[in-house]
Amino acid sequence: MKNYIVEDLIYKMKERLPKGKNLANCLAETLCIGKEAVYRRLRGEVAFTFDEIAVISTSLGISIDQVIGNHSSNRVTVDLNLLHSPDLYESYYEIMEHYQHFTDFAKDDKSSEIYTATNTIPFTLYSSYYYLSKFRLCRWMYQNGKIKTPYSLADMQIPKKIIDAHKKLSDNIRRSRKAYFIWDTGIFHSFVKEIKYFAELGLVSAHDVTALKEELQRLLVELEHLSIEGKFNEDNELYIYLSNINFEATYSFISKKDLQISLIRVFSINSMDSQSPDICQMQKNWIQSLRRHSTLITGSGEAQRIIYFGQQKQIIETL
Repeated sequence: MKNYIVEDLIYKMKERLPKGKNLANCLAETLCIGKEAVYRRLRGEVAFTFDEIAVISTSLGISIDQVIGNHSSNRVTVDLNLLHSPDLYESYYEIMEHYQHFTDFAKDDKSSEIYTATNTIPFTLYSSYYYLSKFRLCRWMYQNGKIKTPYSLADMQIPKKIIDAHKKLSDNIRRSRKAYFIWDTGIFHSFVKEIKYFAELGLVSAHDVTALKEELQRLLVELEHLSIEGKFNEDNELYIYLSNINFEATYSFISKKDLQISLIRVFSINSMDSQSPDICQMQKNWIQSLRRHSTLITGSGEAQRIIYFGQQKQIIETL
């Protein structure tokens, strides 16, 4: 077990290391020890001291509690992805980077699978839409008390790196080998309801509502096309289900040959995530149970698909 913990710690260090940096050089500099002493620790010949682990944890932002918890049968730790930067745009970007990191693992891997059971329109499917993603960010900033009404999305200047992160997140999902989406049937209704509510508050202008409506219509056409095709492209399969029961949160599960991670959405855009094998298996089982109570509308369920998308068009038209 000790060996597994050390291996997991080394994996976490490599994961958090800035691109282009060598782990041994970084540890030698951080711990103020020689290169050979570092290599003995990485080979497992010498144990990291408690003080060294504390320094590594602080320097690289690694949760030692989570590393140990991943190998304990009677406890599990989760990462809440709390905000670190006082600048809200920077905090938001950190969260997007976090999601991007996970989806990077899944893209272009033949063994990768992504499962998402969601009670709201999946952000990964509309993150490349300018106004829709801007509305999501604006609403989150308002809930954090950083935006006052009246306000207009048209006046909101989003840093380019956030726009690029949105597009990359969308692209990564479309490059997963298999993607399964289970939708609560009210996902468009709840989104339209939010737009109307924030329009009444003055958070979005009449022009914004028109732009959001146009993008929702385009998104609906795209999703209908994807549900008919049953794939993002020739190599990447897509399965969309309509749930016959309601569920209280958005659950996701990402897996490939050497990685499993489960995520539960909290605080609007954050997620609790865990790589614990037990939690991942429970999450997968829960999503699979929801799938059994759902109707597949890709490759089958044509009548249900036509009715569903017709209803969503009517809902969007109320904007």
